[in-house]
Amino acid sequence: MSSDRTSPSSALPHGAKSELRFRALFEQAPVSIQILAPGGRTLGVNQAWEDLWQIREGSALKAHVLSSAYNVLHDPQLIAHGIAPLLQRAFDGEPVTLPAIRYDVATLDGDGPARWVTARAHPIKDDDGRVLEVMLIHEDITERLAAEQALLEQDRRKDEFLAMLAHELRNPMAPISAAADLLRTLGPSEERVRKASEVISRQVRHMTSLVDDLLDVSRVTRGLIQLERSVVEVAAIVANAVEQARPLIQARGHAFAIEGDTDGIRLHGDPHRLVQVVVNLLNNAAKYTPRGGRIALAIARAGTTVTISVRDNGIGLDSELLPHVFDLFTQAERSPDRAQGGLGIGLALVRNIVSMHGGHVTAHSDGPGLGSLFTVTLDVADDGAALAVAVCA
Repeated sequence: MSSDRTSPSSALPHGAKSELRFRALFEQAPVSIQILAPGGRTLGVNQAWEDLWQIREGSALKAHVLSSAYNVLHDPQLIAHGIAPLLQRAFDGEPVTLPAIRYDVATLDGDGPARWVTARAHPIKDDDGRVLEVMLIHEDITERLAAEQALLEQDRRKDEFLAMLAHELRNPMAPISAAADLLRTLGPSEERVRKASEVISRQVRHMTSLVDDLLDVSRVTRGLIQLERSVVEVAAIVANAVEQARPLIQARGHAFAIEGDTDGIRLHGDPHRLVQVVVNLLNNAAKYTPRGGRIALAIARAGTTVTISVRDNGIGLDSELLPHVFDLFTQAERSPDRAQGGLGIGLALVRNIVSMHGGHVTAHSDGPGLGSLFTVTLDVADDGAALAVAVCA
């Protein structure tokens, strides 16, 4: 190859080469650029601008913006947000950073996106300081604002959770203290000692359950839970879960039914954790269902999967809460009837434990007051697995 071979642009005049370089930079720039003439007419846009507004072939938006009928200083949305007067300063020669606005292009393009966009306006001047053009560089901050809003919401839920935690941990203290005072001040009586001891034991168990839930969610969020897998009968999981949840169900006066056949259905998982999943779903239904309600636990096999569902006719879930019901620190509205309390982390544990088993859990409700349905879907164990069937403890 000859050493004096030149690039295609080497024979071009200096000005033409500069123009080519500018066009290449303009088109390939990763930021959205809109070039404005003095007065506010759009001279051109680059590919990133089209990507920002999701411009399609033959888009009415691009044709409108590039037409002589459109003037950025007369844009109704920019005027409404007070942007147009700020942008005028760029045409007067001053670099300007424009505030973020939610710019809805659907009015122009039929189904275009509504985006939160901020921009910087840079005047391009000649040697005499006259403004020839204004370069408007947009930045789409829609996702960033959504992430910031999600963090604020998470922080709000965390604050509510901490306040609720303090309340839940304080509640058992009064009966424990009263029972201890009785033991200290009253004369010896076997019946009084027995009743005071029962109060203390019951409240200590409640506090222990709260602390266990806190430790569990801490281990889950830090990825410290280790599953002790074995092949386990679904019937054993259901029996153990119902045994643990029945006292609360009965205390609330709920009618309870088990539907479906568990015979021969086996799972490959951690028996203790799978029982914990079902117990949490049953306890959740019992707590959020007014006294005298109905709760049903249904088991169904479909091919290589099994579903375990808990249905109730309780307070239900509104459409805003439903997408977040498995998020940490999320809890439905409390009511005076719902005296059992809880930390609102049970469903977060359910989702994480089910996910660790390769399954998924869903929630459904037709709305407030119309009950809820939680469904866990898991793979059944391979019939040829050479593993011992575990007995749930």
